[in-house]
Amino acid sequence: MRSIITKNIKIKVTLLLILGITTIFSLFFTYGYYVQKEYEEERLELFADSAIKRLQQNLEIPLWELDEKWIKNIIYTEMEFKRFSSIHVIGKGDIDIKKELDIHHVEGEDIKRSVTIMHDDEIIGDITIYVTKKHLEEYLFNQRIFYFGSSIILLIFLILALYLILDYFILNPINSISKSVKAIAKGDFTQKAEVIHYDEIGELAQGFNNMIQNVQEKEEMMLAQSRHAAMGEMISMIAHQWRQPIAAIAMGANNMLVDIELEELEPKSVKEGALLILDQSMHLSKTIDDFKNFFRPNKQRETVLVNDVLEETFTIIEKSLESHDITVEKRYNSHTPVSIYSRELLQVFINIIKNAKEALLGANISNPIISVATSEDAENVSISICDNGKGIDKAIIAKIYEPYFSTKDEKTGTGLGLYMSKIIVEKHLLGTLHAENIEEGGVCFIISLPKKGKNDE
Repeated sequence: MRSIITKNIKIKVTLLLILGITTIFSLFFTYGYYVQKEYEEERLELFADSAIKRLQQNLEIPLWELDEKWIKNIIYTEMEFKRFSSIHVIGKGDIDIKKELDIHHVEGEDIKRSVTIMHDDEIIGDITIYVTKKHLEEYLFNQRIFYFGSSIILLIFLILALYLILDYFILNPINSISKSVKAIAKGDFTQKAEVIHYDEIGELAQGFNNMIQNVQEKEEMMLAQSRHAAMGEMISMIAHQWRQPIAAIAMGANNMLVDIELEELEPKSVKEGALLILDQSMHLSKTIDDFKNFFRPNKQRETVLVNDVLEETFTIIEKSLESHDITVEKRYNSHTPVSIYSRELLQVFINIIKNAKEALLGANISNPIISVATSEDAENVSISICDNGKGIDKAIIAKIYEPYFSTKDEKTGTGLGLYMSKIIVEKHLLGTLHAENIEEGGVCFIISLPKKGKNDE
């Protein structure tokens, strides 16, 4: 539950809105309550002042005439308003009349007023009244309930209105950008942030889209540079691939010429020579197709076996390895097809195997070996490409994937091979690529590809 709240910005904004508006309403409600209480208490004080003056005027004659009945009528009439908790009148002739409500006044809480009644400059009596605050407290309590209920309704309405406004103008655009970021983190550069409003967030979304487009263009340019950088090596590989077929064609043609000179040319030998030339020509044509496919970009994913892509790689590079007496060992233990861009994975294999070949030649290993193996578990297919060279210096092993970083000279190394291999595997194929040195000597590059691609989910 906690992780859901902390990860969902809409929930956090809603909670902040509730907390913020509730706090403001609480402060406003509390302030309003005390302001109203002060105002009502002031009115009650004014009522007490008015009441004592009124009683002073009304009781002057009855007290002078010592009319106790009249005095009681006036007091009882005032008590009917139920504003007084007590009225006490003392006059000459042992007049002492006190009337109280069922409630008793509390000293210090009820409002007390006292006055001396004069007639012809003679004191004829005293009046003491207590104005009760009970009705004030009941009134304020009822008002508080009313305002609290009204505030709750208004609070819900305001929270809903503010949430809808924030959701429309802020949260939805931010959510769109967030989805794009997550998609791009998984290697899907087709997911653009939707520009919903042309405000600051809209400018941010547009800037984000422009940035992604620039990154795509840069990566495509580097990918092209990487492939073009490999063209020199490809030409060398083509030379190795073509050397034997061309030699066979030359030998067949030369044999036919010799037979012609010696007048020993027979239809059978001509046919054998022609078939040899035709077979070797077809091999040359297949080699051209293999190298042409290497430079053909993938636009759609294909479901293929990584073993087949490795075999296609060796079709291109194996002759070059043989010419340098490099032994290739293969162990294929994975037989589950994966959804990938096969041309891009082919480029990764060629980059890694070519680097292994150059590392072995540079280290002058007496028995150079490149071993490839495939395996799989419940979720991934793994490919390891290892050599028995000297490995990678620990000081630079963390830098080998940086663009334009190379341990070779400028003529033979561009520093793009492993960088683009990392980009292809992790961003395009949604897998992982890492290197680790072998204790006995050499290095292994391990590629892990998910069995379930993004299009399969």
